[in-house]
Amino acid sequence: MENFTTAVAVAFVVGTVVGAVGWVGFGAPLGQADSDPGPDPESPPVSVGKSGGGCLDTRANAGWVHEVAVGHSFAVTLNATVVHERGQTVDATVTQVTPGAYRIDLRTVAEEPRTSDERKSESPPEGCRVATDLRLSASLPTDYRSFEVTIDGRTLLTAENEDTTADLYRLPNPINATTSAAATSTATTPTATTTTPTVTATADTATTAA
Repeated sequence: MENFTTAVAVAFVVGTVVGAVGWVGFGAPLGQADSDPGPDPESPPVSVGKSGGGCLDTRANAGWVHEVAVGHSFAVTLNATVVHERGQTVDATVTQVTPGAYRIDLRTVAEEPRTSDERKSESPPEGCRVATDLRLSASLPTDYRSFEVTIDGRTLLTAENEDTTADLYRLPNPINATTSAAATSTATTPTATTTTPTVTATADTATTAA
């Protein structure tokens, strides 16, 4: 629990940076940042980074989504490890499903072929669970109602926007996106419901993290 609490502080700092600075980088002119109405509600800006494609190395502090109101936007950050089939990787998008409702859509896709000898040597050994580490940052409008996180169309988490307090939500760690995941989702991903346990960053936590 202590490690996850530490992740709350880290996520708060990251979310603040994404909301206060990242939004300017997403397109708001520096001189107009204070007067800008915020991100485009129909096409929110998003940045995705990923690494891995090798054997699963479960990270203790992975598996969370953090959101906090900063200026004219809500900064949303995600950190996840996704287990998938060999020869695949993971992509992520953020889309508006209906006005005020958004989906963080994680999807397994075919990996770029390993054509060179060097890349072929990087292929994970047979028998290991292949995984990709994913990091996502997005800016949502301050009046958004909710967002959900899905993996290949399967809902992992639904979060409602009830206040401007920083909130941290747990995700399964790792997320199972193998072909057997649909049949075993109840056993392997117990938090894949709208009742996912949440940890709310209090004002004291936010002050300490800042």
